[in-house]
Amino acid sequence: MLLPLPREAAILARTVGEMERARGWIESTSGLCVESISPIPGGAGRRRYFRVALEEASLILMHAIPEDPAILPPALRVTGNEIPFVEVTEYLARNGLPVPKLWGVEPNERWVLLEDFGDTHLLDLPPDDRSLRLHEAIDWLARVHALPRSDALPFRRAFDAEWVRFELRTFAEHGLPERFHRVLAPELDSLAAAVAALPRVLCLRDYQSQNLMVDPAGRLRILDYQDALLAPPELDLAALTHDSYVEIPEPDRAALVTRYWTARRVSPDPAAFSLLVVQRKCKDYGRYRLLVEQKGDLRYRPYIARAAASVRGALPALPPAQRRLAEILRDALPESAK
Repeated sequence: MLLPLPREAAILARTVGEMERARGWIESTSGLCVESISPIPGGAGRRRYFRVALEEASLILMHAIPEDPAILPPALRVTGNEIPFVEVTEYLARNGLPVPKLWGVEPNERWVLLEDFGDTHLLDLPPDDRSLRLHEAIDWLARVHALPRSDALPFRRAFDAEWVRFELRTFAEHGLPERFHRVLAPELDSLAAAVAALPRVLCLRDYQSQNLMVDPAGRLRILDYQDALLAPPELDLAALTHDSYVEIPEPDRAALVTRYWTARRVSPDPAAFSLLVVQRKCKDYGRYRLLVEQKGDLRYRPYIARAAASVRGALPALPPAQRRLAEILRDALPESAK
């Protein structure tokens, strides 16, 4: 009699079968022989990545597993076989952005075959090299934000008050002691309303050093933009210049912000930037705490204090309507936040 496979063995058997199917699909799509398929460590999401060694090339196979709907704003919840990454990639490529080339898509299996950018992310670079690349990233960001509106997927989604409140829920529930929950709730609602009232442009939503790479030819490339949407430009600017994964000295941060607004030929709004820094880094702070304390993913422990420091640093520039929020966050996020 056959005994049931242990869970790990069952997963391995399923993965091996999946990879054999993927091998056949890749060979028929590319016209090349697959020599090996190797997993690549990913981030906190459910998507899985594999490096595919071919006779004459290296490609990336992305298994676009949908995220748990419970952790996503309603506008990002996938239905059917749609793969937002593909539609957004095609749109950005048409507009000259340095996104990966699509080699093939298998919607039923949710496989996407992509150009291989190599292994060098901005966070892997020495500080001086990274500083130069951050200036280049600012120039690309200004170009993204200047794109005219169209009927493409990102323009059908907006960073509205519901979306902002959803993102801040993890911060309120997992990032702070319970004694702050009741007094913070109306202030976070006020923050969400203030953010939702700001002018919007096309934003990539997670524009930071883990999602910016330098390819083997030395070109800066962009990844992980499938959640692109209409949002205040300060959303992307906050994500890049207050990136918790790298240290950016304050003078460098100020230079990057100035470079961005000069490229856009638009006057900066310091209060709007402060609102988005607080919103973005509160979201990150709650997410890091959740991953470390409830999911046991210790990779994110060093970033908790950095996110808290960004929030505290932005509080003095908040608009008067958020004065009470600033007072609560100063108390809730002490200097020793870890």
